[in-house]
Amino acid sequence: MFRFSSFRQRMIATVLLVAAALAAGPSGAAAQEKPIDVNLAVSSTSFVLGGVRIAQQEDLFAKHGVTLNVSVMDSGNTAIDALISNSVQFAVAGPPDVLVARSRKLDVVIAANLYRGAAGSVVLSKAAVQRIGVKPDAPLPDRLRALKGLTIAVPSATSTQTTPIRAAAKAAGIPLSFTYMPQPAMVAALAAGAIDGMMASSPFSGQPILQGTGVLWINGPGGGFSPDATPASSSCLNTTGRYAQSHADVVRRMQAVMADVATFIKQNPDQAKRDLAKGYPKVDQKSIDLIFSQEAQNWTQPVLTVADIEHEIVLLPNSSSIPDIGKMDPASALVMKP
Repeated sequence: MFRFSSFRQRMIATVLLVAAALAAGPSGAAAQEKPIDVNLAVSSTSFVLGGVRIAQQEDLFAKHGVTLNVSVMDSGNTAIDALISNSVQFAVAGPPDVLVARSRKLDVVIAANLYRGAAGSVVLSKAAVQRIGVKPDAPLPDRLRALKGLTIAVPSATSTQTTPIRAAAKAAGIPLSFTYMPQPAMVAALAAGAIDGMMASSPFSGQPILQGTGVLWINGPGGGFSPDATPASSSCLNTTGRYAQSHADVVRRMQAVMADVATFIKQNPDQAKRDLAKGYPKVDQKSIDLIFSQEAQNWTQPVLTVADIEHEIVLLPNSSSIPDIGKMDPASALVMKP
């Protein structure tokens, strides 16, 4: 009788220990599991990455078991090239870069949205504004017509910075002349008179204005472009279809981070703004305040729909000539959330 009672007590104790361990969740060895290293190529250090910077400050990547390693490229094209060459697992670029890659039979898909709408603004040099004789508050058609004959810098032909201005100019029947360069280089080029204008996202679009060398001509984040010319997204988190299939858990973790940061920005805007300032330590507080007030909502919509991709396909011919673009299946460009 004693032996049976002792055995029963040991069994009960064992069951209780197992139950406690299960109730505690992924602790012990699972909790101590080494985080997954994720290499991310980004097109620039602009504020289209505002949500990512806030997520880093709030340790949201670590929360989901990810160690993020970021490499800065010259453009979305080069970020996609790094992805295709398997140098990184994820790349930040706009939907046009993804769609162009897919049109070339390259296996690139969108895992999450990082920035909703148009992130770029058109900034002209003060010299160009004086030369054309049109005021910055003139009607949009007049400001678009004034760009004829000017040299405007954009990051690349397929950049989401290029799409809105090309689409708007095309709708108005105005030919434009573009030159391609990284966004950080545009500021010095504008000041030196090497270009007449630039289409860039903040903080680069704001620097010439603060320095007194540039004038805000069309405010993209402020709704300066018509809806027909405004992209659904200016920045996406992209991967390859093969990686998404073989590493579905990692993709879900990255999606969860972006969903968490969207919720955090909405629920804790003051702390999110402080995090943004820490993520961009070289940007003054007045600029942070302005950018956060204008653009925070753009970082809070992490999901793109098939309708969004259909809109991007309609816009794409404005920036790149792709045969049979209308035949592309928009759903195939998305990693759908489970």
